[in-house]
Amino acid sequence: MMRELLSGILYPLTRVVERVSPGIRILMYHRVYPMESYDQLVVHPDRFAAQMQWLNEHARVISLEEAVEELSTGVRKPGVVVTFDDGYRDNLEYALPVLTRLAIPATIFITTQFCDGTLVHPRYRDERERVHLNWAEVKEMEKHPEIAIGSHTCSHPHLQRLDDGTARREIAESRRQISSRIGKPVSLFCYPSGDYGERELEYVRDAGYRAAVTVSPGRNRETTDPYALRRTEISDKDSIAQLQKKLDGAYDPIHQILDHRRRRRFAQLARHATENREARS
Repeated sequence: MMRELLSGILYPLTRVVERVSPGIRILMYHRVYPMESYDQLVVHPDRFAAQMQWLNEHARVISLEEAVEELSTGVRKPGVVVTFDDGYRDNLEYALPVLTRLAIPATIFITTQFCDGTLVHPRYRDERERVHLNWAEVKEMEKHPEIAIGSHTCSHPHLQRLDDGTARREIAESRRQISSRIGKPVSLFCYPSGDYGERELEYVRDAGYRAAVTVSPGRNRETTDPYALRRTEISDKDSIAQLQKKLDGAYDPIHQILDHRRRRRFAQLARHATENREARS
């Protein structure tokens, strides 16, 4: 209730700001599935279809590659991008038909060991059925003109907690493996759990990616670092009115406070991990 109250107060101001200074809003999804109980990472297919239909009618939806290009040359019109994290099987079953029908482009960030079947996202390790895309399904999705495949590392770790060599391998090796599987270069990266620092930005650049997305909220403009692009999380609780408010930045100030706390916590855990490695050596 407090979030809705504050966003309602801020909405008239943030809406004006978004109109005066246009940017690009990158939406973050994970799963699209008819889950019986609420899960923050899951959007019901009916809700997803309604959200995509509204975007198709009221927003300029562009691919992430187009967004990166516009951000480098100057954003003249507001734009919206659709992305998915982790590479879930239901992206193929439930999301792809909607995206194809409406010709909405999307980027799916996959974790290679999820596709191999050697790992499962910890949140869904007790699921009886396979929850992630396998490589054949990744290739099937990549054939659709609406879909681009990006990297989400090899094992979905907290990158800042890894030693230098392991962090580099997670970032670079996943790109190599995905490129080998789909037969084309991979230019887009996504930090697992939004856990990144200056070191990770450098490693992503060195690995040859053109851009990377975070989970930090907000709209992207020309001044945004292409290796730290902001995104807006969409959940099953978001009505069309709430989706519109998110696109206009009404929730950004609240989410930025929460993101600051989260990133500070990640940095603390990274320091502890480094101290433990040094103590063992």
